[in-house]
Amino acid sequence: MEVSCDSLSNEVWRPPKLGFIKLNFDATFQSNSKTSSTAVLARDSEGKVVGVETYLFTDVVDAFVVEVRACERTLFFASRMGFLCLVVKGDSMTVIKKLKAKKKDKSVLRSIISHIQMLEKYFEEVQYLFVPYRNNGAAHTLAMKGRRIQFSGLWVNGVPDSVLKIVEKDWALWSQMHHFSL
Repeated sequence: MEVSCDSLSNEVWRPPKLGFIKLNFDATFQSNSKTSSTAVLARDSEGKVVGVETYLFTDVVDAFVVEVRACERTLFFASRMGFLCLVVKGDSMTVIKKLKAKKKDKSVLRSIISHIQMLEKYFEEVQYLFVPYRNNGAAHTLAMKGRRIQFSGLWVNGVPDSVLKIVEKDWALWSQMHHFSL
């Protein structure tokens, strides 16, 4: 199992290698209502969206708990979808660092981190990568949309247009950069 961090300067979304699914996750948090929405957006090696999910939480204590729960929901989602080789990307450096640490986590997140590490056993390979907030727009937009419409579950009727625009922009930028580097 490989666990690593992307460079902070990595500006362009890129597809995963063949056989892998890239899962970007994010979460929103409203401290006054103690509610949150998590989102996961899965794309294949051709940049196509192969699944999306949002999930609502209540009685959330803080943003760190929400981010680690978003990662946990990502692995639940990947398992349900039958994905085997994963690139899991999120914009919480704290969560990514805790997942890649070799020592046992001693923070308040330890039980969720431990559960995520247990879930990893259901996959052939899981890579965790940090992505800066500004480069996680599709997942963030999806989390905001899920919170706005209070939707928890798989998006089987299609991806919201606002998210598709970001996905298409990501692919266009990568294609343009990839074309010039050949």
